[in-house]
Amino acid sequence: MPNYTFLCPACGEFTLLLNMTRDNKQSTACPTCNTIAKRVFKPPMTLRMDSKVKKRIKNGMKPRVVKKENMPKKPYKKSAVSRPWQAGH
Repeated sequence: MPNYTFLCPACGEFTLLLNMTRDNKQSTACPTCNTIAKRVFKPPMTLRMDSKVKKRIKNGMKPRVVKKENMPKKPYKKSAVSRPWQAGH
């Protein structure tokens, strides 16, 4: 279950652990004063995240261009079975 942060006009910010299947996550009642509080967007904390993961997030879904010259060189390997489509019986 994810954490959702809300802003109460009287009490300030508070965070609740709510079920994702709940219909209305945009507002809820403040647990202290019971007034309606609106949801606040908090970006994920990436400060302690691994540098490789940060780099992947930063690059997003940018496609990687691979040239034929940069492909690994694998020698052609002839099949040991004369009919590879047949299972060995």
